[in-house]
Amino acid sequence: MMGGVITLVLADDHQVFAEGLSMVLDSQDDLRVLGVAADGAEALALTDRHAPAVLLLDAHMPRTDVAGVLREVKQRAPGTKVLVLSADTSDDTVTAVIEAGADAFLAKDTSSPQVAAVIRRLADGHEGPVTSAAPPRPARDPAVELLVRTLSVREREILGYLAAGYSNRRIAEHCFLSLNTVRTHVQNVLVKLGVHSKLEAVAFALEHRVVPVADAPTPSWSAGRRA
Repeated sequence: MMGGVITLVLADDHQVFAEGLSMVLDSQDDLRVLGVAADGAEALALTDRHAPAVLLLDAHMPRTDVAGVLREVKQRAPGTKVLVLSADTSDDTVTAVIEAGADAFLAKDTSSPQVAAVIRRLADGHEGPVTSAAPPRPARDPAVELLVRTLSVREREILGYLAAGYSNRRIAEHCFLSLNTVRTHVQNVLVKLGVHSKLEAVAFALEHRVVPVADAPTPSWSAGRRA
């Protein structure tokens, strides 16, 4: 920690998700994100450089042996606690990361206030949760609920893809939509939520659990249908 501030490093290959969570956590007075990594090698390099109080690590990243990264972190930065976040909450995944040295495990659709609470517990020397289930969904602020209700089903699905790290082009390809149609949906989401960028929209979605965060939400419209 730095003067009572809990230092963090995030490692997740979904850039928009990682930067959105980083924005939310960094807005807390007692949390400071020192770096965001896209794979295990970058996570180790940032951990070596900053020796953060807590490393947030995605359980599945390309070109990364997460169990190996966990063991390396524990050897090279024994003071760093590791919180694994994953959309994959299978017993096999949870067991593997805990056995490799993770201090806590949370489902990736856990709300950002709950993630922050676990970070604080780990930094204070307490044990973190080892769970494959997301905590109960807290009630949203009525003002936030009103904003969320302005989103159409399709706009919420587009926001879900953004939170999962998809680019506009990848959303278009996955949902058989034109790129212009996806851009229109994204712009509508920004306007309705009162934000100015996709990153801010994802941060909003993470903080208020507007959509579940997974590898990809299942679209409600049929595969060959275009908007």
